[in-house]
Amino acid sequence: MAAAARRGIAVTPASAFAVMPGHGPNAVRLALSVAATDRLDAALAELAAILREGPDARIGH
Repeated sequence: MAAAARRGIAVTPASAFAVMPGHGPNAVRLALSVAATDRLDAALAELAAILREGPDARIGH
């Protein structure tokens, strides 16, 4: 999540939405409310890079 935040992408851990604290899946929740699909495409590409290369990957692939 910190890696996404450094790239200007807000994500929330699934545990924040879990009914029982500590029982959330290993996941994040994305709120998709972007007017321009190119911005959404860019953000999803950055998230994919984080998952593929790790949180310390170079920003702006």
